[in-house]
Amino acid sequence: MDTILPFFYIIISCYLLKYACDTFEQAAGYLGRNFAPGIKGATVNAIGSSMPEMFVVIACLFWFDDPSLVMVALGVTAGSAIFNGCVIPALSILMAKDESGKKVDHIELDKRTLIRDVFWVLAAEIALIVCLGFDHFTIWMAIILNLIYVGYGAHLYYDSKKYSEDDEEYEYEEIEDKGVIGNLFTFNFNALLFSNKSFTLISSLVVLILAILIISGASHVLVEGVLGSATVLGVPEFFAGLIFGAAASSIPDLILSVKDAQKGEYEDAVANPLASNTFDTTVAFALPLLAWFLINGVDSLPLEQDANLTILRWSIVAITGAVAASLLFKHKKVTKGVAYFLLAMFGIWAAAMYFVIQ
Repeated sequence: MDTILPFFYIIISCYLLKYACDTFEQAAGYLGRNFAPGIKGATVNAIGSSMPEMFVVIACLFWFDDPSLVMVALGVTAGSAIFNGCVIPALSILMAKDESGKKVDHIELDKRTLIRDVFWVLAAEIALIVCLGFDHFTIWMAIILNLIYVGYGAHLYYDSKKYSEDDEEYEYEEIEDKGVIGNLFTFNFNALLFSNKSFTLISSLVVLILAILIISGASHVLVEGVLGSATVLGVPEFFAGLIFGAAASSIPDLILSVKDAQKGEYEDAVANPLASNTFDTTVAFALPLLAWFLINGVDSLPLEQDANLTILRWSIVAITGAVAASLLFKHKKVTKGVAYFLLAMFGIWAAAMYFVIQ
Protein backbone atom coordinates (compact mmCIF):
# COMPACT_ATOMS: atom_id res chain seq x y z
CA MET A 1 0.00 0.00 0.00
CA ASP A 2 2.82 2.40 0.84
CA THR A 3 4.21 1.80 -2.65
CA ILE A 4 1.10 2.85 -4.57
CA LEU A 5 -0.25 5.50 -2.18
CA PRO A 6 1.98 8.36 -3.43
CA PHE A 7 0.87 7.78 -7.02
CA PHE A 8 -2.75 7.64 -5.86
CA TYR A 9 -2.21 11.05 -4.26
CA ILE A 10 -0.88 12.41 -7.56
CA ILE A 11 -3.87 11.05 -9.51
CA ILE A 12 -6.32 12.48 -6.96
CA SER A 13 -4.59 15.85 -7.12
CA CYS A 14 -4.97 15.86 -10.93
CA TYR A 15 -8.71 15.34 -10.55
CA LEU A 16 -9.10 17.97 -7.86
CA LEU A 17 -7.00 20.56 -9.71
CA LYS A 18 -8.82 20.04 -13.00
CA TYR A 19 -12.31 20.78 -11.67
CA ALA A 20 -11.27 23.36 -9.09
CA CYS A 21 -9.42 25.38 -11.75
CA ASP A 22 -12.50 25.23 -14.02
CA THR A 23 -14.53 26.79 -11.20
CA PHE A 24 -11.81 29.32 -10.41
CA GLU A 25 -11.64 30.48 -14.03
CA GLN A 26 -15.45 30.73 -14.21
CA ALA A 27 -15.61 33.09 -11.21
CA ALA A 28 -12.43 34.98 -12.10
CA GLY A 29 -13.79 35.56 -15.60
CA TYR A 30 -16.67 37.49 -14.11
CA LEU A 31 -14.45 39.54 -11.81
CA GLY A 32 -12.21 40.43 -14.76
CA ARG A 33 -15.08 41.16 -17.13
CA ASN A 34 -14.21 44.86 -17.41
CA PHE A 35 -10.48 44.33 -17.92
CA ALA A 36 -8.92 45.12 -21.27
CA PRO A 37 -8.34 41.89 -23.25
CA GLY A 38 -4.58 41.98 -22.68
CA ILE A 39 -4.90 42.51 -18.95
CA LYS A 40 -7.52 39.77 -18.65
CA GLY A 41 -5.28 37.32 -20.48
CA ALA A 42 -2.30 38.18 -18.30
CA THR A 43 -4.25 37.90 -15.07
CA VAL A 44 -7.49 35.89 -15.18
CA ASN A 45 -6.45 33.23 -17.71
CA ALA A 46 -2.81 32.86 -16.64
CA ILE A 47 -3.56 32.89 -12.92
CA GLY A 48 -6.48 30.50 -13.29
CA SER A 49 -4.41 27.81 -15.00
CA SER A 50 -1.28 28.49 -12.91
CA MET A 51 -2.83 28.35 -9.46
CA PRO A 52 -1.54 24.77 -8.88
CA GLU A 53 2.11 25.81 -9.35
CA MET A 54 1.70 28.76 -7.00
CA PHE A 55 0.04 26.70 -4.29
CA VAL A 56 2.71 24.01 -4.53
CA VAL A 57 5.24 26.71 -3.60
CA ILE A 58 2.93 27.92 -0.81
CA ALA A 59 2.50 24.36 0.48
CA CYS A 60 6.26 23.78 0.59
CA LEU A 61 7.01 27.05 2.40
CA PHE A 62 4.04 27.45 4.74
CA TRP A 63 2.19 24.15 5.22
CA PHE A 64 5.22 21.87 5.34
CA ASP A 65 7.19 24.77 6.86
CA ASP A 66 10.37 23.53 5.21
CA PRO A 67 12.30 26.07 3.09
CA SER A 68 14.50 23.27 1.74
CA LEU A 69 11.44 21.97 -0.13
CA VAL A 70 11.64 25.04 -2.33
CA MET A 71 13.74 22.80 -4.61
CA VAL A 72 10.70 20.53 -5.03
CA ALA A 73 8.63 23.60 -5.89
CA LEU A 74 11.34 24.63 -8.33
CA GLY A 75 11.18 21.18 -9.92
CA VAL A 76 7.42 21.53 -10.39
CA THR A 77 7.86 25.02 -11.89
CA ALA A 78 10.70 23.95 -14.18
CA GLY A 79 9.00 20.77 -15.33
CA SER A 80 5.75 22.61 -15.88
CA ALA A 81 7.58 25.09 -18.13
CA ILE A 82 8.87 22.23 -20.31
CA PHE A 83 5.53 20.38 -20.28
CA ASN A 84 3.63 23.54 -21.18
CA GLY A 85 6.11 24.47 -23.91
CA CYS A 86 6.30 21.05 -25.59
CA VAL A 87 3.31 18.84 -24.78
CA ILE A 88 0.48 21.38 -24.70
CA PRO A 89 1.18 23.05 -28.09
CA ALA A 90 1.81 19.61 -29.60
CA LEU A 91 -1.51 18.16 -28.44
CA SER A 92 -3.28 21.38 -29.42
CA ILE A 93 -1.92 21.02 -32.97
CA LEU A 94 -2.82 17.33 -33.16
CA MET A 95 -6.38 17.88 -31.89
CA ALA A 96 -7.07 21.19 -33.66
CA LYS A 97 -10.33 21.69 -35.53
CA ASP A 98 -11.77 24.49 -37.60
CA GLU A 99 -14.80 26.56 -36.60
CA SER A 100 -17.15 23.98 -38.15
CA GLY A 101 -15.69 21.21 -36.00
CA LYS A 102 -13.67 19.46 -38.72
CA LYS A 103 -10.11 18.33 -38.00
CA VAL A 104 -7.36 20.33 -39.68
CA ASP A 105 -3.89 19.22 -40.78
CA HIS A 106 -2.18 22.45 -39.69
CA ILE A 107 -2.76 25.68 -37.79
CA GLU A 108 -1.65 29.27 -38.43
CA LEU A 109 -0.25 31.61 -35.76
CA ASP A 110 0.31 35.38 -35.63
CA LYS A 111 4.06 36.03 -35.73
CA ARG A 112 3.95 39.34 -33.85
CA THR A 113 1.98 37.87 -30.95
CA LEU A 114 4.22 34.82 -30.85
CA ILE A 115 7.38 36.94 -30.72
CA ARG A 116 5.95 38.99 -27.85
CA ASP A 117 5.03 35.97 -25.74
CA VAL A 118 8.30 34.18 -26.49
CA PHE A 119 10.34 37.27 -25.54
CA TRP A 120 8.74 37.54 -22.12
CA VAL A 121 8.80 33.84 -21.29
CA LEU A 122 12.51 33.65 -22.20
CA ALA A 123 13.21 36.82 -20.19
CA ALA A 124 11.42 35.31 -17.19
CA GLU A 125 13.19 31.94 -17.45
CA ILE A 126 16.65 33.46 -17.92
CA ALA A 127 16.11 35.80 -14.96
CA LEU A 128 15.02 32.89 -12.75
CA ILE A 129 17.97 30.74 -13.79
CA VAL A 130 20.46 33.56 -13.17
CA CYS A 131 18.95 34.13 -9.72
CA LEU A 132 19.24 30.42 -8.92
CA GLY A 133 22.92 30.46 -9.85
CA PHE A 134 23.78 32.28 -6.61
CA ASP A 135 24.30 30.67 -3.21
CA HIS A 136 21.27 32.52 -1.83
CA PHE A 137 17.90 33.49 -3.27
CA THR A 138 17.26 37.00 -1.96
CA ILE A 139 14.22 39.17 -1.44
CA TRP A 140 15.41 41.47 -4.23
CA MET A 141 15.47 38.55 -6.67
CA ALA A 142 11.85 37.82 -5.75
CA ILE A 143 10.95 41.47 -6.37
CA ILE A 144 12.72 41.49 -9.75
CA LEU A 145 10.90 38.36 -10.92
CA ASN A 146 7.53 39.84 -9.97
CA LEU A 147 8.41 43.07 -11.79
CA ILE A 148 9.13 41.10 -14.97
CA TYR A 149 5.55 39.90 -14.97
CA VAL A 150 4.35 43.46 -14.43
CA GLY A 151 6.32 44.37 -17.56
CA TYR A 152 4.63 41.54 -19.47
CA GLY A 153 1.22 42.70 -18.31
CA ALA A 154 2.00 46.26 -19.39
CA HIS A 155 3.07 44.98 -22.84
CA LEU A 156 -0.17 43.03 -23.19
CA TYR A 157 -2.18 46.07 -22.12
CA TYR A 158 -0.41 48.25 -24.68
CA ASP A 159 -1.07 45.73 -27.44
CA SER A 160 -4.72 45.38 -26.46
CA LYS A 161 -5.23 49.15 -26.73
CA LYS A 162 -3.28 49.42 -29.99
CA TYR A 163 -4.70 46.51 -31.92
CA SER A 164 -8.13 45.73 -30.43
CA GLU A 165 -11.02 47.52 -32.04
CA ASP A 166 -13.73 46.36 -29.64
CA ASP A 167 -13.52 44.77 -26.24
CA GLU A 168 -15.35 41.49 -25.99
CA GLU A 169 -18.50 41.59 -23.90
CA TYR A 170 -18.63 39.34 -20.87
CA GLU A 171 -20.54 36.11 -21.38
CA TYR A 172 -21.41 33.89 -18.43
CA GLU A 173 -19.55 30.58 -18.87
CA GLU A 174 -21.93 28.05 -17.41
CA ILE A 175 -20.57 24.75 -16.12
CA GLU A 176 -22.94 21.88 -16.84
CA ASP A 177 -25.36 21.22 -13.99
CA LYS A 178 -24.93 17.53 -13.08
CA GLY A 179 -27.25 17.40 -10.09
CA VAL A 180 -26.31 17.76 -6.44
CA ILE A 181 -23.95 14.78 -6.30
CA GLY A 182 -22.35 15.52 -9.68
CA ASN A 183 -21.91 19.18 -8.79
CA LEU A 184 -20.28 18.24 -5.49
CA PHE A 185 -17.76 16.00 -7.22
CA THR A 186 -16.99 18.61 -9.90
CA PHE A 187 -16.97 21.59 -7.49
CA ASN A 188 -19.70 23.42 -9.41
CA PHE A 189 -20.29 25.77 -6.49
CA ASN A 190 -22.35 28.27 -8.47
CA ALA A 191 -24.88 25.56 -9.30
CA LEU A 192 -24.85 24.21 -5.73
CA LEU A 193 -25.20 27.53 -3.92
CA PHE A 194 -26.67 30.00 -6.41
CA SER A 195 -28.81 27.86 -8.78
CA ASN A 196 -26.35 28.37 -11.65
CA LYS A 197 -27.48 31.97 -12.12
CA SER A 198 -25.26 34.56 -13.75
CA PHE A 199 -22.67 35.82 -11.29
CA THR A 200 -22.93 38.76 -8.95
CA LEU A 201 -20.00 40.23 -7.02
CA ILE A 202 -20.91 38.25 -3.90
CA SER A 203 -21.54 34.91 -5.61
CA SER A 204 -18.35 35.16 -7.69
CA LEU A 205 -16.25 35.93 -4.60
CA VAL A 206 -17.78 33.00 -2.69
CA VAL A 207 -17.13 30.61 -5.59
CA LEU A 208 -13.60 31.97 -6.05
CA ILE A 209 -12.72 31.49 -2.37
CA LEU A 210 -14.11 27.94 -2.32
CA ALA A 211 -12.17 27.09 -5.49
CA ILE A 212 -8.95 28.45 -3.96
CA LEU A 213 -9.51 26.28 -0.87
CA ILE A 214 -9.86 23.17 -3.06
CA ILE A 215 -6.78 24.11 -5.12
CA SER A 216 -4.72 24.73 -1.99
CA GLY A 217 -5.73 21.36 -0.51
CA ALA A 218 -5.06 19.59 -3.82
CA SER A 219 -1.61 21.18 -4.00
CA HIS A 220 -0.85 19.85 -0.52
CA VAL A 221 -1.90 16.36 -1.67
CA LEU A 222 0.28 16.75 -4.78
CA VAL A 223 3.38 17.64 -2.72
CA GLU A 224 2.73 14.59 -0.50
CA GLY A 225 2.52 12.43 -3.62
CA VAL A 226 5.69 13.90 -5.13
CA LEU A 227 7.70 13.35 -1.93
CA GLY A 228 6.37 9.81 -1.54
CA SER A 229 6.96 8.88 -5.18
CA ALA A 230 10.57 10.02 -4.90
CA THR A 231 11.07 7.62 -1.98
CA VAL A 232 9.35 4.72 -3.75
CA LEU A 233 11.31 5.17 -7.00
CA GLY A 234 14.58 6.02 -5.29
CA VAL A 235 14.99 9.28 -7.22
CA PRO A 236 15.69 12.79 -5.89
CA GLU A 237 12.65 14.75 -4.74
CA PHE A 238 13.57 17.42 -7.28
CA PHE A 239 13.20 14.91 -10.15
CA ALA A 240 9.83 13.67 -8.87
CA GLY A 241 8.61 17.27 -8.79
CA LEU A 242 10.09 17.85 -12.23
CA ILE A 243 8.10 15.03 -13.83
CA PHE A 244 5.08 14.00 -11.72
CA GLY A 245 4.39 17.32 -10.03
CA ALA A 246 4.80 19.30 -13.22
CA ALA A 247 2.50 17.05 -15.26
CA ALA A 248 -0.22 17.13 -12.59
CA SER A 249 -0.06 20.89 -12.12
CA SER A 250 -0.23 21.45 -15.89
CA ILE A 251 -3.55 19.61 -16.34
CA PRO A 252 -5.62 22.86 -16.31
CA ASP A 253 -3.36 24.45 -18.96
CA LEU A 254 -3.60 21.33 -21.13
CA ILE A 255 -7.39 21.10 -21.00
CA LEU A 256 -7.86 24.82 -21.62
CA SER A 257 -5.54 24.85 -24.66
CA VAL A 258 -7.00 21.71 -26.23
CA LYS A 259 -10.51 23.14 -25.86
CA ASP A 260 -9.39 26.35 -27.57
CA ALA A 261 -7.75 24.38 -30.40
CA GLN A 262 -10.90 22.35 -30.94
CA LYS A 263 -12.91 25.58 -31.22
CA GLY A 264 -10.53 26.91 -33.88
CA GLU A 265 -8.96 29.44 -31.49
CA TYR A 266 -5.36 28.50 -32.28
CA GLU A 267 -3.77 31.71 -31.02
CA ASP A 268 -5.26 31.21 -27.56
CA ALA A 269 -4.31 27.53 -27.55
CA VAL A 270 -0.61 28.36 -28.00
CA ALA A 271 -0.56 31.68 -26.12
CA ASN A 272 -2.04 30.19 -22.95
CA PRO A 273 0.89 27.85 -22.09
CA LEU A 274 3.45 30.52 -22.97
CA ALA A 275 1.71 33.13 -20.80
CA SER A 276 1.32 30.57 -18.02
CA ASN A 277 5.05 29.81 -18.17
CA THR A 278 5.80 33.49 -17.75
CA PHE A 279 3.51 33.60 -14.72
CA ASP A 280 4.88 30.32 -13.29
CA THR A 281 8.53 31.38 -13.42
CA THR A 282 7.86 34.83 -11.98
CA VAL A 283 4.79 35.39 -9.80
CA ALA A 284 3.86 31.77 -8.99
CA PHE A 285 7.39 31.04 -7.77
CA ALA A 286 8.56 34.43 -6.49
CA LEU A 287 5.44 35.92 -4.86
CA PRO A 288 5.08 33.19 -2.18
CA LEU A 289 8.84 33.49 -1.56
CA LEU A 290 8.52 37.25 -1.18
CA ALA A 291 5.69 36.74 1.33
CA TRP A 292 7.79 34.14 3.19
CA PHE A 293 10.72 36.58 3.41
CA LEU A 294 8.52 39.35 4.79
CA ILE A 295 6.65 37.15 7.28
CA ASN A 296 9.82 35.58 8.65
CA GLY A 297 11.82 38.80 8.65
CA VAL A 298 14.66 37.39 6.54
CA ASP A 299 16.09 38.60 3.25
CA SER A 300 17.59 35.46 1.73
CA LEU A 301 17.24 31.70 1.45
CA PRO A 302 20.26 29.38 1.02
CA LEU A 303 20.40 27.39 -2.22
CA GLU A 304 22.33 24.19 -2.78
CA GLN A 305 24.41 24.44 -5.94
CA ASP A 306 24.99 21.40 -8.11
CA ALA A 307 26.52 21.13 -11.58
CA ASN A 308 23.80 18.77 -12.76
CA LEU A 309 21.06 21.13 -11.62
CA THR A 310 22.77 23.95 -13.48
CA ILE A 311 22.59 21.86 -16.65
CA LEU A 312 18.91 21.25 -15.97
CA ARG A 313 18.15 24.94 -15.46
CA TRP A 314 19.77 26.01 -18.70
CA SER A 315 18.10 23.14 -20.53
CA ILE A 316 14.80 24.85 -19.78
CA VAL A 317 15.87 27.92 -21.75
CA ALA A 318 17.26 25.73 -24.55
CA ILE A 319 13.99 23.77 -24.83
CA THR A 320 11.91 26.96 -24.78
CA GLY A 321 14.15 28.42 -27.49
CA ALA A 322 13.74 25.29 -29.62
CA VAL A 323 9.96 25.38 -29.17
CA ALA A 324 9.91 29.08 -30.11
CA ALA A 325 12.03 28.49 -33.21
CA SER A 326 9.90 25.58 -34.41
CA LEU A 327 6.72 27.65 -34.06
CA LEU A 328 8.14 30.90 -35.46
CA PHE A 329 9.71 29.35 -38.55
CA LYS A 330 6.48 27.49 -39.33
CA HIS A 331 3.97 30.04 -37.98
CA LYS A 332 2.06 30.23 -41.28
CA LYS A 333 1.65 26.46 -41.41
CA VAL A 334 2.28 24.65 -38.11
CA THR A 335 1.82 21.01 -39.08
CA LYS A 336 1.52 17.76 -37.14
CA GLY A 337 5.19 17.16 -37.92
CA VAL A 338 6.00 20.06 -35.60
CA ALA A 339 3.77 18.50 -32.95
CA TYR A 340 5.59 15.16 -33.14
CA PHE A 341 8.93 16.99 -32.94
CA LEU A 342 7.83 18.76 -29.74
CA LEU A 343 6.63 15.52 -28.16
CA ALA A 344 9.86 13.74 -29.06
CA MET A 345 11.88 16.62 -27.63
CA PHE A 346 9.96 16.37 -24.34
CA GLY A 347 10.53 12.61 -24.14
CA ILE A 348 14.26 12.93 -24.81
CA TRP A 349 14.57 15.75 -22.28
CA ALA A 350 12.75 13.79 -19.54
CA ALA A 351 14.94 10.72 -20.13
CA ALA A 352 18.11 12.81 -20.16
CA MET A 353 17.16 14.57 -16.92
CA TYR A 354 16.60 11.21 -15.23
CA PHE A 355 20.22 10.24 -15.86
CA VAL A 356 21.58 13.73 -15.17
CA ILE A 357 19.91 14.08 -11.77
CA GLN A 358 20.76 10.58 -10.53
